[in-house]
Amino acid sequence: MRRAVRRALVRHAVLTAVVTVVLSGITVGGLWLFADGEAHRTARDVSGRVATAVVVSLAAHHYDPVDPTSRDDVLAGLAPFIDSGMLARVKIWRVVGDQVQVVVSDEPRIEGERRRFDADLARRLDAGEIVVLEVPDNPEHRYERADGRALLEAFVGFRDAWGVPMRLEVYVPVDTAATVRSAMADLLPLVIGSLLVLAAATVPITVSLARRVERDQRERQAVLHYGLAASERERRRLAQVLHDGVVQDLAGTGLLLDALLLDETADARRELLGRAHGLVERDVGVLRGLLTELAPGGLGTPDVRTSLQDLAAEHECTAGHVRLETDVPLTDEPEAQVVALLHRIGRELLRNAVRHGAPGVVRIDVDTPSAGRVRMTVTDDGRGFDPAAPPPDGHVGLRLVELAVEELRGTLAVRSAPGQGATVEVTLPTAAGPGHTDARGT
Repeated sequence: MRRAVRRALVRHAVLTAVVTVVLSGITVGGLWLFADGEAHRTARDVSGRVATAVVVSLAAHHYDPVDPTSRDDVLAGLAPFIDSGMLARVKIWRVVGDQVQVVVSDEPRIEGERRRFDADLARRLDAGEIVVLEVPDNPEHRYERADGRALLEAFVGFRDAWGVPMRLEVYVPVDTAATVRSAMADLLPLVIGSLLVLAAATVPITVSLARRVERDQRERQAVLHYGLAASERERRRLAQVLHDGVVQDLAGTGLLLDALLLDETADARRELLGRAHGLVERDVGVLRGLLTELAPGGLGTPDVRTSLQDLAAEHECTAGHVRLETDVPLTDEPEAQVVALLHRIGRELLRNAVRHGAPGVVRIDVDTPSAGRVRMTVTDDGRGFDPAAPPPDGHVGLRLVELAVEELRGTLAVRSAPGQGATVEVTLPTAAGPGHTDARGT
């Protein structure tokens, strides 16, 4: 297994584990909030049922002070709820000025205790609301805390036989943790199992993407090596052309001029001048050809027709055995940067066709398919190839063309098949647009 694929699978596994942990935590948190809300709703329902059953009988007594018979009757009415486990404890509070006092409870040790009057709680109870609260951790609730069970306290308001405001407080047992555990046992395996199935299903996608990234990296490295090698080859070729051609011719021209100064006959001078003129004219042509390669269209503003003429002249010198045909029915002349890119793309595609396709004829057409777009089509009758197959090592010319076209927001289409030649169609905007100060060379 390739290193890139192994790294991708490790990242995939780590990401799956992280997502599983995070989602499980979110699920547990959501279950806890849900269970806590359900506990409050249960406490409210239970206290409502208790109030419905006993408030009428509670309101028939007076509690200032409560006599033993009334206390026994009140507790007897609440005993079934306590014995069944529906309630853990009950308290009846009487409002005394700015305080409230416990007057009846199944825990006699807290009878008579007082606390400050809660105006907000009184307002809610007087409006008929059943108020459910968490049991505070304070001395007032020391006996409830000692019970060890999770409890919620619910308050119900009523008035006694003398019309004094009273509060029925009941403690409802709840087990939020057990509810969460039960829900987790049912839900977490489903969540984790679904994530694992999803992770397993996306492994092929991860492997495919890793291979694609690795392939792109290899292509970029090949492009870099190709560019460096091509640059080195061009430098050597230019050096050889200048050394073997221009420098030698200029040295020979110098010798001819020296001989011309020494020769006194007119015919000999004319012959020497003619030879010197021929050498200079040939070197001018060579230098002009080099200038065309380095700067398409010369040093002035290039146009597509001139660029293709220069490309044809260059091709005639390097691969004249392959016939080159051109046609330029343009209606909208592109910007100079686009023309330079078209020249480089045409040269690279022409070289590719001659080098790899062995064609007899290569045709280059440049037209305007729509407003603001220019299209170059390079067609050859060579051996063709399969565009879907990965290119052999070192064959990155077409990839270079694709990168250059993408940078200028153009499109590239390749149509070919073994034995049927090849057609490469490049479409570019006629204007390079903002942010493009120079077209990318191939």
